Amino acid sequence: MIRTLILSFLLFAFVLSTKAQSISGIQDAAHEFALANLNEDYETLIKFTYPFVLEKSGGKAALKKALEDSYDLLTIRGMKMESYDVGEPIKSTHTSGEVHALVPVTSKMAVPNGEIITHITLIAVSKDSSDEWYFIDATNLEPKTIHNYLPTWDYTLGLTFESSKKFIAKRSE
Repeated sequence: MIRTLILSFLLFAFVLSTKAQSISGIQDAAHEFALANLNEDYETLIKFTYPFVLEKSGGKAALKKALEDSYDLLTIRGMKMESYDVGEPIKSTHTSGEVHALVPVTSKMAVPNGEIITHITLIAVSKDSSDEWYFIDATNLEPKTIHNYLPTWDYTLGLTFESSKKFIAKRSE
């Protein structure tokens, strides 16, 4: 009986330790991803792009061009990413040999006459036995088409496919 209790406790401790390590890995990767967004580091952003999405985007060269164009457009419009704050993963699940987790992000972008604060959700994806994490911004996905970008998606995570944006005007001095 005591032996069974000890084995159960050790198994429970191992599961908690594994979960903590995977969440820690998500946080480290998400912070690196955030820094890449702030620094317009296209290579790092591509590194964190889910391989299936990268393939659908036309490969590394095509995705790099799209990222460059997007950041150039922001510059032309007088917009600049000021912060990209990653929250703690809120939910995770194991499905089809992968770990999926939802990671909240709050970004702040300077725009002419103010700033825009946006709350989004990133889908973090990793192979079960890997420390490599990939991210998919859920903002541009729809419930009916998420399988086109993440074929192994498990709807039990309860992802909301929306973001919220708030414009804050600069105060006149």
